[in-house]
Amino acid sequence: MSEPMSQPGGHVLVVGASSGIGRAVAERLRAGGTRITALARRADRLAELEALGCAAVAADVTDLPAIGGVLQAAVAERGLLTGLVYCAGVQVIKPMRSLGVEEVERLYRTNLVAPTLFAASFGSARVSTRDAVFCAVSSVAAQRPEPAIVPYAASKAGLDALIKGLARELAPRRAVGVAPGWLDTEMTQAHARLYGAEFKDALVKRSPAGAASVESVVDAIAFLMSPQARHVTGEILRVDGGAML
Repeated sequence: MSEPMSQPGGHVLVVGASSGIGRAVAERLRAGGTRITALARRADRLAELEALGCAAVAADVTDLPAIGGVLQAAVAERGLLTGLVYCAGVQVIKPMRSLGVEEVERLYRTNLVAPTLFAASFGSARVSTRDAVFCAVSSVAAQRPEPAIVPYAASKAGLDALIKGLARELAPRRAVGVAPGWLDTEMTQAHARLYGAEFKDALVKRSPAGAASVESVVDAIAFLMSPQARHVTGEILRVDGGAML
C-alpha cells in the first residue's frame, strides 16, 4: 500500500478543539490556510468548526485503543500530518485525601497517557511528514505543584518529560510544548468560587508583563509550529506574563 501524500498548506490535528486553547488554535491555523482536523467529544462545538472548513472527529481521548485508528483515518482523508497540537486536559481541584480512584485515573489518562499514545502513532512515516511538529499544552504547575492540584501538576510534569524525550526519539520531527499560567477558560470558570476578582487582581499584580491570555498562548503555539522555530525542539515555553519569576 502506498503512503498518503502530504499536500500544500499543511495538515494539523488539533486534539481538544471544542473550547479554550484548542478551539482558538484550530481557528487561528485554519485562518492561515492550514487544513485542520478538529477532535473533541462535543459534536455541537465541532459543527461550528466545520462551518469554518475544519474536518471534525467526535471522539473521547480516554478511549485509548481508538487513538491509532483516529490518526490513520485523518491521514486517509486529508493527507499526512504536518502537526499535532494536544490541548485536551482535565483538572481536579481537591485535597489528596478526598481523591477518588476514577478521578485520578481519568486525569492521568487525559493529561498524560492519551498524549503518549497520540505521539506514538504520530511518529510513524505513514502518519506524519519528516518535518512535522508535535505540540502539547502543559502548565506552569508542572514546575510549581500546589496543594489541591498535586495529581494535575504531576501529570503535566510527566507531559514535559514526554516532550523532551520525543524530541530525541522522533527526530527529525520536532516536539515542543507551551506551559500557560492561569487562564480564563471554561475549565477555570468551572471553579469560579476559587478564581474570583480577588484572585485575578493578585495575578495581575504579580505578572510583570500582565496576565497571560488564551490569545497569547495561541501566539506561542503558532510560532512553535512554524518554520521560524525549525531549530526549537524539546522546549516547553512558559507563557505566564512573568508570574512565576
